[in-house]
Amino acid sequence: MILVTGRCPVVPNPVTDVELQGLPSDIFWDFFRKCAFGTNDPESYPHLQDIGQSISTKLCGSPLAAKTLGRMLSTNLTEQHWRAVQKSELWELPHEDNEILPALQLSYLYLPEKVKRCFVFCLMFPKDYSFERDEIVDIWVAEGFVAPRGSMRPEDVGMIYLDELRSRFLLQTDPKFPNKTRYVMHDLIHDMAVSFSMDECLVMQDLRNLNKSRMHDTFRHMSIEVEGEALIRVGDMQHLNKLHSLRFGIKFDVEITWFSQLSNIQYLSLKGCKLPKLPESICELSSLRHLDISHSSVQELPSKFWCLYSLQVLDASRSSLRTIHHDVTKLINLCRLILPAEASHNLSRVPWLGNLSCLRNLSSFTVAKQNGRGIGELKFMNQLSGRLYIRSLSSVGSKEEAVGARLADKQYLKELVLHWPRFRSRFVDRDNGVFEVLHPPRIVCLEVIGFGGHRLPGWFNPEDLPSLRSLEISGCGYIQSLSIPCFAYGTRINLNDDYGMQQASRSVAFTRLTALRVYKCQNLTNLEQFLTPEKLPHIEAINLEDCENLASVPVHNFAGFVCLRDLKICSCNKLKCPRQMVLPPSLRRLCLVDCNELDRSFPACLENLTSLTLLQLGSCNNIQCIPLNWIHSNTTLKCVVVSNCQELSSIGRLALASIQHVKLSDCPKLTVIPQPFMKAGLQTKEEKELLKFLSHP
Repeated sequence: MILVTGRCPVVPNPVTDVELQGLPSDIFWDFFRKCAFGTNDPESYPHLQDIGQSISTKLCGSPLAAKTLGRMLSTNLTEQHWRAVQKSELWELPHEDNEILPALQLSYLYLPEKVKRCFVFCLMFPKDYSFERDEIVDIWVAEGFVAPRGSMRPEDVGMIYLDELRSRFLLQTDPKFPNKTRYVMHDLIHDMAVSFSMDECLVMQDLRNLNKSRMHDTFRHMSIEVEGEALIRVGDMQHLNKLHSLRFGIKFDVEITWFSQLSNIQYLSLKGCKLPKLPESICELSSLRHLDISHSSVQELPSKFWCLYSLQVLDASRSSLRTIHHDVTKLINLCRLILPAEASHNLSRVPWLGNLSCLRNLSSFTVAKQNGRGIGELKFMNQLSGRLYIRSLSSVGSKEEAVGARLADKQYLKELVLHWPRFRSRFVDRDNGVFEVLHPPRIVCLEVIGFGGHRLPGWFNPEDLPSLRSLEISGCGYIQSLSIPCFAYGTRINLNDDYGMQQASRSVAFTRLTALRVYKCQNLTNLEQFLTPEKLPHIEAINLEDCENLASVPVHNFAGFVCLRDLKICSCNKLKCPRQMVLPPSLRRLCLVDCNELDRSFPACLENLTSLTLLQLGSCNNIQCIPLNWIHSNTTLKCVVVSNCQELSSIGRLALASIQHVKLSDCPKLTVIPQPFMKAGLQTKEEKELLKFLSHP
């Protein structure tokens, strides 16, 4: 049986049609009431109950109408507002076959005026077009629909407008992209919005019958969905100079000569175009503020491109653009510059980047001793947000020079990476001084790589880093100790050291720490005072790897980690375990490879692991038995990997048949199973994610 759904009442015979009605009145009223009152108690507003019921009868049982109109009513729980909606003349106007059109129109009419402009602008895109959040807000800003409000930037105000449209269900989350911030307009709402667009937006899908009269002088925003030679004919149309926005919805590969007619264009999208070089005529568009060449074949930009001084956004993501010219620093109004990886890396080495004081994103900045490459270029780049990677801090000559970066002024920054090259001469006092003055504000993630000093800066404390959630320290081989009170508010710490990280154990709890990774800390010997439930009450993942001198870990207390899901201990070959390892039932993934005496706790430590999905054991020479029959019957075990366990002789062979992914190798006493043995049965994306947790030699 094939089921076809649609809104058109005319269905070709001999197909049988079933007309779906609205929700029953009692069920619909309950639903509408929840939409209209939100989190408020309807019984607290008895004067609105009768009005609300009267309005609900006009909505024909439509859930879409209930959500959009109900949300609008919920913004103003006054009798005057509700009666104005109830008695609106829109209910009396003819609405052809769309019975809920008045309700949708009322939802629009009660929008703030500035939000209306942003909403109607979305009609320049075809039906079912999926809007990316940052993309549509940047376009609104480029079009002048959004202005700063107090201390808020235009893009922040634009996000509020977008949330307003979403909360009123005029835009909704795109179900095709459940894990992304993308939105789509329901086609009925799209049809409703057309009545308010005043012929400002045009989606051009057919040029065969087009004549000059079709291109009204009221059009300001146009999307072109035609291909080939038809694109050339667009240049014959009148009023192109009136356009503010132009988007190509197709991946065209013909040379277009009429771009110079777009004298007032502010937003131009050539997304996905197949041209290797942008037409020179684009450089004449002095009003252009937003240019999208993402996913395109564009490899280079014209020499005059850098005279587009009004440009605010250049999106070249996933394009073929490989480099960026030094003249990019002439674009002083540039707010967002989105580049593919290679071009982005080249940008980090462009001199005088400090001229781009409006720039909000800069993935990396490489410090050098040349003119225009010093860390002081960051001084006035206070709009930077998201992630910033500062490379080659060894090129900073002094503490005074580092002060010039003024990181403390960059209030929108969320993630910061500070990098010193690994192979270099060591200047302890200079590194200490530089690090001390690179104090970032409000960041949630901090990564320090290759720091050559012997102490962490004074701003490592909860008061100076109140929002810190993730911390990674790698290759800082001369730090002798970590002061735990300094990191009490972190949620992730990664200690990575190829030289000699000393003990990281003090007396203050990491109340928000969720993941701990200690990697290549060659001189770290003891975590007894650090890895305890009292110090890490919400830890979810513990990862200890390549710590050659780590001898003591309080595994007997691990049962107290009630949130622990992942435990990986690898290549810690001096680890001693005088007491039994006890693990919590919350544990889902367990990986133990080359851990000296830690394996003496087997198999008793597996007794309570009712949530275990993955088990990896390698070079565990004290293990004689792995009772898979018992483990699998009491857990959701999906993956077992065992290698180089010299004394292993029993594994529970019958359970192997029902475990999806099994790999056995180099276990000489396990003679009942031919080795190497491999069964790969993990099929779904979620199941394959398990394999990324495995340790590989």
